[in-house]
Amino acid sequence: MLPLQGIVVLDLTRLLPGPYCSMILADLGAEVIKVEPPPPGDYMREFEPKLKEDSAFYYAVNRNKKSISLNFKDKGDWETFLKLVSKAHVLMEGFRPGVMDKLGLGYERLKGINPGLVYCAITGFGQDGPYRDRPGHDINYIAMGGVLDQIGMKDGPPVLPTIQIADLSSAFWSAIAILAGVIRSKATGKGTFIDVSMMDAVLSWLPIHLAQYAATGRAPAKGDFLLGGGLPCYRVYETADGAYVTLGALEEKFWKVFCQAVERMDLLPHQFSQDPQVLEEIEVLFRSKTLEEWLELTCATEDLLLYPLNSLSDLMDDPQVKARKMLWKVRHPIEGELLMVAPPFKMEGVEFACRKLPPALDEDRENVLQRILGDG
Repeated sequence: MLPLQGIVVLDLTRLLPGPYCSMILADLGAEVIKVEPPPPGDYMREFEPKLKEDSAFYYAVNRNKKSISLNFKDKGDWETFLKLVSKAHVLMEGFRPGVMDKLGLGYERLKGINPGLVYCAITGFGQDGPYRDRPGHDINYIAMGGVLDQIGMKDGPPVLPTIQIADLSSAFWSAIAILAGVIRSKATGKGTFIDVSMMDAVLSWLPIHLAQYAATGRAPAKGDFLLGGGLPCYRVYETADGAYVTLGALEEKFWKVFCQAVERMDLLPHQFSQDPQVLEEIEVLFRSKTLEEWLELTCATEDLLLYPLNSLSDLMDDPQVKARKMLWKVRHPIEGELLMVAPPFKMEGVEFACRKLPPALDEDRENVLQRILGDG
């Protein structure tokens, strides 16, 4: 039995943050019903690159869900949605603040129908504050939340990551908050309103940086922070063949292992040096061997924290990724083979799987209406 079996989630969200969150819940066994507008439905279906019909991105974050298409401007669909709310445990939406109220579907109305409902709203800046009504995207939230300022090399410009930090971290925090809300609802019969701000989620990545700022009065800068790549012991190095390795010898014992492995005990006092000459000397050292030679040294040396910088193609063949079964290959009857990332945790007695392919728009209407509402 999956942990969230029996929990019904109505997911009105689109694109990445909400759907990724609801996929976490679906993987755990919740019955997630994507409530989509009329065609094209979730905008993510339209994004490039496409497979044969839908976007590859859509298939990445929508497994184990059902889809029903409802037009809230249609009175019949609007009433059908209210009936679904009465049977649900969780509702998720990602509209700007106030939009659901204008539709007559705000939290105050819905909790009158279902007092135990856990209602999660994911927005850019939250339900209050001077920015509440502003739109935005990941680039804006990581900039406003202070994370983009910390990414890049010393004295260089900010480096925009290809990972959607605000989207994914708000998905994680939403899932945690929803699970807490469900536990409380089950215990007390009272639901709750969860207000998730993507900017807040970004800021939550900075507890160590802000602690340093509070303690010293000086904000850490790119390349100067303890773990920012400015120290010899914690840095990315280029190899002789143009590849890269990462050294994570932050503790003295691991730095000593490195110095012994490369037969350079004279470097032992320079673990935390910021002398450019020391850094350059170690960079030259790393460029003296190929990636393969460095990896052979890692394999031959116990506790040498020297690992490759894997590309996405490297991950496909990484023995640890294979051993943990972190990448699933799933066959779709129309789109062909899909590549999915598995949940990043294991649970005793639980076998995670793609139990249901990401749904076509409205493909589960009959099933949802009959099973949940008893219609038909």
